[in-house]
Formats: sequence, structure tokens, C-alpha cells
Amino acid sequence: VYDTYDNTHPGRNNKPVVTGKPVYLGGCEGRDTATGLGCLFAVQRFMYHGAIPGLTTLEGTRVAIQGYGNVGANVARLFHEAGANIIAISDSQGGIFCEDGLNLDEVNQYKQEQGTVVGLAETMTITNDDLLEMDCDILVPAATMSQINIDNANKIKAKLIVEAGNAALTPEATEMLNQRGLSILPDILMNAGGVTVSYFEWVQNNENEQWPLELVNQKLERRMHYAVDTVVAKKRDLQEKVNADAEQPVYIDYHTAALVVALERLLLTINARGIWP
Repeated sequence: VYDTYDNTHPGRNNKPVVTGKPVYLGGCEGRDTATGLGCLFAVQRFMYHGAIPGLTTLEGTRVAIQGYGNVGANVARLFHEAGANIIAISDSQGGIFCEDGLNLDEVNQYKQEQGTVVGLAETMTITNDDLLEMDCDILVPAATMSQINIDNANKIKAKLIVEAGNAALTPEATEMLNQRGLSILPDILMNAGGVTVSYFEWVQNNENEQWPLELVNQKLERRMHYAVDTVVAKKRDLQEKVNADAEQPVYIDYHTAALVVALERLLLTINARGIWP
């Protein structure tokens, strides 16, 4: 895309026209791992705010991850480096489980050689359904849509669900889990790290700059923390307002709070600018 546009619009700084470029062509350091890193920063901040009662950090948590592509693999590595115990991982062919925690170096090597994680020595082979219903602290669906649905929502045993994949939960499943008081961290926030760093790339291209990786990650962490803080505050405010007039307590989930934040910003902008013409 960049090459075509650049050749048809010569003499300009055309790098901002598309993001995700190689670093040597004006891409951004850290873009390849940004989605997973943004997820890490967001989960850590949500835990700081009490997303899992009694747990404020990832240290010692038991984590199961469905999906082992770019997002799932990076989430596994980053969560492990933050102190989590990755007990289960799966890909399109199935999954593996180890009570004492998986050796991610061995998982990665086996995946490269065999094209799947299934069959790794000293692990138990499980299905994707088994993984979703596993007893763990944090469940990370990072694969395809609607993996948690009306058929399996009541079987979920995790204390926290991190929706790293787009629309990993159906609305019906979300409602069922909300009724149990289970915290679900929404996709609109959990996988925002990638597009955020793409925005950073665009900014750098416009300014003809190249930021070091440390600065990119610092800016990403700041953005993700601010977004989480904003959603947590909105959830609390909505909860108070709704329950002030409700006959019975109403549970406001993080997904609703995140969408309200987005829509309020949109409405504020529309009202400020007007509708042209």
C-alpha cells in the first residue's frame, strides 16, 4: 500500500498513509508485540483496581490462554514474565495442560516444528472446550469470535475473563456471567494496544521521528492505564446512578462502561462541532 501510494504521489512525506510498516521503512518499534503488551498493562491496572478480589498482581496467578497466534503467544510470554503461571494453551488443533505450568520455550519450539502445541512431551492433551472450562484465575480467549456462548457460559470457572480476541463472548454469555458477578475485561480495551502503537507510528511519520522502544512502551503503558482508570471510574459512577433509582441492584459491567465512555466522547465532539452543513 505504501509503495503504491508513494509512487503515485511523489515528492511528499507519504509514510503516514499506512501503518504496520517494517521499522526500516518508517514503522514503529514494538508494533509486533503491542497488542499483547497493551493487554498486559490493562490487566495489571484492572487487578490494581480489584478486578479479582484478593489478587492485585499477576504474581502466582494460574492462567489459561485460548489461541496461540501473535496475541496469544505474546500474552503468554508477557504474563509469565510478570509472574503468572501459564497452565494451559491451545491452538486450532487443540490444547495442552500442565498443572505445574508450561515451559514456554519448549512450547514455542514444538509449535514451530510441528505446527501445533498438541503433543508436547509431559503435557496433557485437552480440547479447546476443556481449556475454556478450566479452573483457573484468569482465562484469556484470544482466538475466534463467540467462543464463550450460551452453551458453555455456566461452565466457566475462571475468576477473571480477559477478552483478548474480538467478540470472544456472545452478549448472552456476557449477561449470564455478569449475573454471577464475574469480571469480564472487554475486547475494546484488551486489544487496543496494537492500534494505539499504530497511531504512534502515524505520529512519528508525520514528525519525521523514530522513537526508541522504551519510549513507545512508556507511552503505551500510560495510555492503557488512563483508559482503564477512566472505564473503572465510569463503571462506578453508572453503578451509583442506576442503583439510586432501581428497586433491585443492577450490575454494570466493564464492557458497558467502556462503550459509554466512547459514546459520551463522540456525543461531546458532535455537539461541539455541530453537523455540517
